[in-house]
Amino acid sequence: MKAYIQTDKSGNYYNVNAYVANEGFQALGWETEKYFSIDDITDNNPESLVVGGIGNVRKQLEKFGIQRPSNEIDYPKELEKYLGRKVWVATIEEIFKDEQNWNVFIKPKNDTKKFAGKVVKDYKDFIGIVDNDNPTQIWCSEIVNFKTEWRCFIRYGEILDIRQYKGVWDSKLDLSIIKNAVKDFKSSPASYALDFGIDENDTMKLVEINDGHSLGTYGISATNYAKFLSARWSELTKTKDYARF
Repeated sequence: MKAYIQTDKSGNYYNVNAYVANEGFQALGWETEKYFSIDDITDNNPESLVVGGIGNVRKQLEKFGIQRPSNEIDYPKELEKYLGRKVWVATIEEIFKDEQNWNVFIKPKNDTKKFAGKVVKDYKDFIGIVDNDNPTQIWCSEIVNFKTEWRCFIRYGEILDIRQYKGVWDSKLDLSIIKNAVKDFKSSPASYALDFGIDENDTMKLVEINDGHSLGTYGISATNYAKFLSARWSELTKTKDYARF
């Protein structure tokens, strides 16, 4: 069992996620090796897991001929009832053409690296992201002011950990809602994150879903983080999950 961990040019782990992953995989008995450029990895064994930025992880999967679905799992239909707001698909160009469509939250639907999710309220918010020659499909969402947000790490249909990453410390999380959402997400991958938040009216709503192949730690323990990453990698590569238990 081997995990390749991304570094910066100086050979230091590229961020805290890489450092924690290294600690976790070593604690589980894995061999770990640093890499800077994904092209430096000559290992052709799909069981050798790669930890790094989303682009590097996906590039390594492509080397094995593994094509992920083009659509992200941000807002699965099974969980629409937990959104508590209108969410729809459009293109940036469609939204830009009519000011009546502005004052919404947008994020890329397919190309997650194209730009970070943002609220568009003014002309300047569209600078650099409108491309009439190549319209960009986006998710649009009514704006919700989440006063507190949590990341719920889900692995093989079980809650592995829950970490607050934004907001007031004394907000109360309704665990029953989380458990029901996990149960309802029938098409879920082996590991993923459920992000839930509480709005100004103390209503709990689903923020979004994130794929588990290259997420941040958000304070999760090192061994749990390694297990979380391993679950999704083994599912994508159809190899044995050596951190299954």
